[in-house]
Amino acid sequence: MQDFALVSSGAFYIPLLTSKFDITPSSWHVWRQTADQHKSNSPNLALTADLPESCWRLPQSRGHLGIGFKSPVIITHVSIEHLTQSSSSLLDAPRDIVIWGFIEHAENLQRYRPVNLGVDDRPPHEVIEASRRQNPSGSFIKLVHVEYSPFDHESPVQTFPVYQDILRSGFDFGLIVVEIRGNWGAIETCLYRVRVHGKDIHDEL
Repeated sequence: MQDFALVSSGAFYIPLLTSKFDITPSSWHVWRQTADQHKSNSPNLALTADLPESCWRLPQSRGHLGIGFKSPVIITHVSIEHLTQSSSSLLDAPRDIVIWGFIEHAENLQRYRPVNLGVDDRPPHEVIEASRRQNPSGSFIKLVHVEYSPFDHESPVQTFPVYQDILRSGFDFGLIVVEIRGNWGAIETCLYRVRVHGKDIHDEL
């Protein structure tokens, strides 16, 4: 399946929606151009295919990564990858993960309200506040809530479908937030790779 979350395909991490980064660009359009892009622990490591043994390391068990796409995507699946090099590296794998899609544009927002009725879960407060400053009319919707298991050594890449009501509604997303709510017991968390699958909206036209 095509991966829309690759830096080489035009994807980029969003500092304002990513843990432990306090860069504040004036526009979402320049979020992809940051001084941190080439640092050794850049979040871009989780969006890169040619560095398979490198990960974005979080200094705690929780955190979040904002990902922007080159063009809007109709998302069908999300994959998480963790490289198990030793028994200790099992524990720093992300465990409890929520994928949030950002709803914007009038047509998407009209579909959003009935789909999101009765949902009381929300992204981290700082993510909501940052998004409101840039786009007050937009809203986050939960695409899927999953548990990643590093104990299946034959399946380091685990793929999860988004919720069926999301698929039926036909939403397209210009950005998502990967929220890690816990790992398997380590002090730090290592995110090797996030992949996003689906269809480019332009392919649907």
